[in-house]
Amino acid sequence: MFRLSILITVGLAASALGWIKVPDDYPGRIVGGQDAAPNQFPYQASLRDDTMFHFCGGTIINNCYILSAAHCDEDETLTKFIVVGSIFLDNGGVTHDVVRVINHPEYNPDTVAHDINLIKVSPYITYNEAVQPMPIAAHYAESGEGVVSGWGRLEADGDRPNHLQYLNTEIISFQACADALGFSRRNIVLSPNSICIINPEGQGMCQGDSGGPLVHNGGLHGVASWVRMPCGGPYPDVYVRVASYVSWILANAV
Repeated sequence: MFRLSILITVGLAASALGWIKVPDDYPGRIVGGQDAAPNQFPYQASLRDDTMFHFCGGTIINNCYILSAAHCDEDETLTKFIVVGSIFLDNGGVTHDVVRVINHPEYNPDTVAHDINLIKVSPYITYNEAVQPMPIAAHYAESGEGVVSGWGRLEADGDRPNHLQYLNTEIISFQACADALGFSRRNIVLSPNSICIINPEGQGMCQGDSGGPLVHNGGLHGVASWVRMPCGGPYPDVYVRVASYVSWILANAV
């Protein structure tokens, strides 16, 4: 039997926040990061296609499911394998077959709203020092330090690292994120279901980091969704706020 661990803290009501739309020319998906040490991020997963090419990240949330971003696999057929337990793309780790991809039913590829999915794997994930689940956070974080990780490009359209990268970052409020992005009402949605991070210029997520984790205080708070290009620019990076989807995750990750 598998069980999903949850962090439960006092939350901030989503209804207190507004909605802002942003332009459609930001394809969104670590620039300026550091090499991860072995076993430093045992919850990190790599999504692979049928050629074993890494295209997105994910997070182990129990011994059967990975949490990632819906835009990584919009038709729920691209993800064929999940690799866990290695900080390198070309060796080590354990490969699991993908049984099913479950995109959020309200995911909208045009606005990138509800950009979250669950990926069921087989066989069950075996835990050890290199492979561990990350509890999902059930409360809203509007500030504080976090850490993000992934194998995304080192710059926009640049090289992809073989070694897992990570970046210590700062969570900012929804309003601060909206103000910093400076968008008028257009396509991609910045909503109460978003959580943003801010980094010094020259640091941030990039293509290949999508779906990866934002961890804060020992819990999974965000799923990498989109950035205002270029990667590592002066704007916040936008993640899906996991706390907004706890009920959906619990209902489906069984």
